[in-house]
Amino acid sequence: MSRSGTQQGVGSRDDERSRSSKAELVLTPPGPERRTTVKRQAVAGYVEHPTVVEFTYDTDPVALHERWRAEVGAPPCHLIVDASGTGEIPGPRVAADGGSFAVEGAHPQDLTGLCMKWQDALAEARGQGGLFVAFDSVTALLQYVDLSVAYRFLHTLVTGVHRVGARAQFYLDPKAHEDQTVSTVQGLFDAVRRVN
Repeated sequence: MSRSGTQQGVGSRDDERSRSSKAELVLTPPGPERRTTVKRQAVAGYVEHPTVVEFTYDTDPVALHERWRAEVGAPPCHLIVDASGTGEIPGPRVAADGGSFAVEGAHPQDLTGLCMKWQDALAEARGQGGLFVAFDSVTALLQYVDLSVAYRFLHTLVTGVHRVGARAQFYLDPKAHEDQTVSTVQGLFDAVRRVN
């Protein structure tokens, strides 16, 4: 660990620590490839095919689901909360392997609605077992609300992760924010990892 309390790199020792965490903040530049790698590392050794709940502000839900299946594995149940505000939400689907895929939409500035969708998705997925949650991203959230509002919202989400016994990753681009903002957000999480 660095002096700031963050884990450096993504080596095997870091993987061991991240698997024991419940809610992890991952400080990483944006990019679907990098985040897919981090997700793959998070579920390795956790369960073979986790039930997945993802929260996205900027990735097409269908593309997100297809990327997960191709690069991480086929989840038995994949729920996505789409906060892009586009209003284009595909209906529930059944994957070729029998797994399910569903998307819920919400407006990015409607934190009450987003929180309700999040809690509904966690409740639905909880019965499936082996729950992994990904929030992409805290950086996007901070484009819509100020830090104090985001902090309270994230606190609610992290509490939900703890309540259902899930493993979760929240992504933040540290270069997009002041050091004080990053430091404040870090305090919410069980672990913080920096991916260079």
